[in-house]
Amino acid sequence: MEQFAFIVALLAIGILLQKANAPIDFAKSLNFFVIYVSLPATVLLQVPKIHFDLSAIGVIITPWLLVPIVMGIVMMMTRHHPPHVRAALLLVMPLGNTSFVGIPIVHTLLGEEAIPYVLMYDQFGTFLILSLYGAAIIARYETGVFHKRLIIKKMLVFPPFIFLLFALVFGQMPLGMQSYLQILSSTLVPLALVSVGYSMKFGGEVDYALFSQSLVLKLIIMPLLAFGILIAMGTEPLALKTVVLESGMPSMITAGALAIAAGFAPALSAALVGYGIIVSLVTLPIITYLLEKVY
Repeated sequence: MEQFAFIVALLAIGILLQKANAPIDFAKSLNFFVIYVSLPATVLLQVPKIHFDLSAIGVIITPWLLVPIVMGIVMMMTRHHPPHVRAALLLVMPLGNTSFVGIPIVHTLLGEEAIPYVLMYDQFGTFLILSLYGAAIIARYETGVFHKRLIIKKMLVFPPFIFLLFALVFGQMPLGMQSYLQILSSTLVPLALVSVGYSMKFGGEVDYALFSQSLVLKLIIMPLLAFGILIAMGTEPLALKTVVLESGMPSMITAGALAIAAGFAPALSAALVGYGIIVSLVTLPIITYLLEKVY
């Protein structure tokens, strides 16, 4: 409970800092350090612990299986809405905040042993989906052009992905390095959550009926779908719990930012990211409680 209160406190610090005279691009600076230092250090420490068995396969393919299902639901939800609203939901619904929010919350609710599964879901699922599917949605609804080479290049030079491949090839880091990597890795949770809090935006004109439906889809229906997929695959309990929680994370901040930048229902996109984080602080512990009752 104390750890969860610490998560709320860090988010609150970020929100309060919005009122301070913070440097320009404060959140971007925090994100830069997290992406280039904290997350790679976490990857180097945790990825060698991954055992690629049937559970790992379930962790990796579940986010990909959820994409077409969620797309179909969004298409039905937005059949009477303009294209820019549909584009916003197609972008922010399948993509969850599985790293910046996912890592600290899963760490709090399930423990450190769940982090390798989080990294698998995030890097092989969310990150690749953002790079490929996310770019395709933006191209389809904004530019009409799909730059395959640019997408692949961005993916290959993304630092956590590079270190992911490195960790998979070379395995566990030398003991002498691990204590220093642990120090760098420990900065991930506080910096990421302060950045998330600082980036949360509220207000604007929002279709509250569609907003409510979208929150239910993102925070309740998606984890239920993931649960069904993993049960059918016979996934072991810890991997199943981790993936269900990751599937129920609020919308990714990056996806929301891309939607806003592209002009895809900016108020709705911002509300789903901001309020989604707050609501998920209630739904995720409830989901964890229910999973513990089942297993």
